[in-house]
This record gives sequence, C-alpha cells and structure tokens, in this order.
Amino acid sequence: MVLPTKPAKTEIPESHVYGNLENILASFRSEDGYAEPNKFEAIISPPNLLMNYFGLKTISLRIESINLPGRNLDTTTDSNIYGPTREIVNGVSFAEDISVTFQASADLRERRFFEEWQNQAINVTTWDIGYYDNYIGIIEIYIIDRKNVRRYGLKLHEVFPKTIAATSLSGAAKSEIIKNEISFAFRYWTPIDLGPKSEEWAHSVDAQRNYWKHQHRLRSVMQKTTNMPAVLRMLDGVQ
Repeated sequence: MVLPTKPAKTEIPESHVYGNLENILASFRSEDGYAEPNKFEAIISPPNLLMNYFGLKTISLRIESINLPGRNLDTTTDSNIYGPTREIVNGVSFAEDISVTFQASADLRERRFFEEWQNQAINVTTWDIGYYDNYIGIIEIYIIDRKNVRRYGLKLHEVFPKTIAATSLSGAAKSEIIKNEISFAFRYWTPIDLGPKSEEWAHSVDAQRNYWKHQHRLRSVMQKTTNMPAVLRMLDGVQ
C-alpha cells in the first residue's frame, strides 16, 4: 500500500521575488510613476469678441487650482424582465460646472476679464440677453509629467463663467494674496488626443493587463508559502 505524501511546498527564489519588487519600484520612479496634482496646465479660450482682451495670455497662468470634471451615465430601471431588476443606460450627463481659483493681479484684471465675459451674455444696462454663440468658449486641461510633457487632456466645450464668487478682504498678513473663484458652466467634455504617447499607451493596455495578472498570481503563491522575505510580507499584508 502506497501512503499519500504531502505536496511539496512551493518556494520562490528570493532573487526572482526581489526582481519583481524592483520592477514595481522602478515603474514608480519612471515618468509613468505617479500623476501629481500640482502638475497641470489649463488654457482658457474665451469667445471671439474677447480674444484681443488685454492681458488674456496671463489669465491662464494665474490659475491656482482647477478640477477635472466628471461624467455620469444616466440610468433607468429595467423592470420588464423576470427576476431582479437591472439598471440600463439611457443617457450621459456631465458636471454642471467646475470651480477655478485665480491668483489676483494688483489691478484685479482677472476678475474684470470675467465680468466682461459675462457682459457678452447679458447687458446689465438694458437687460438684453446675448446670443449663445457669442458668449461661449473653451477650456483645455492637461496633466503633465515631471518633464513638463502633456500626458492627459480634456477639452470643455461651450464654456462660460456662470458665477463670479465674492472676493474676501481682510486685514490679513501681507504675504496673503487675493483669490478670485470663478464657476464655469459647460455642456460636455471630450478627451484630447496627445499623439504618439497616447497611442503607445493605448497599445500597451493588453501588456499592462497581463502584467497585473502575473502580479496577482505571484502574490497568491507568496501568501501560501512560508519562505518569503519579511519586507514582502509587510508590503502584501501577510503575517
């Protein structure tokens, strides 16, 4: 009678494991490592009537913060089926507006610029409403890497400054500056094609998917073996 034997423990050479860890850390140190929130560029293109506005080129440079807008799939409940209901898509909606904060120049030219932009939408003397096409513009938002290369971009269409927020004044320290917060309404956004880098990223999706599948399988094996470096146990939460 042949007695069953215990299956041999799966052991992974430490050099192989550390090699994978080094690859992961190397990817974080590369230009594809992290996207940083302070690495961005925003370009505001107003209506044609304001394209020659004095100081227009510096307006975008005064942006302190801006949000990448979201997108939501509108759904409705499909109850015309047996069993549990399900949600089905019946449209798409975008954020109603985005908030942009500008650092103010000494003459508040940023605020005056957006006041003039709003004047294209409504005449505050006669209260006449302007033509829609005469007061909409475009905003482009880019995420840039450490080498100041654009890596991701969105274009907001049919934009106009909906709200000019109140400007707070106080006896604060001289080091503080006035901030102008503007809320922009827009209709929709589209991704910006950034050329070869975008194509390279798109073609590498399958390779990235296969890489993370391999990492998942490796981690599963590592969690089952006792012959595992302590540093990797801490990284993977294995005790």
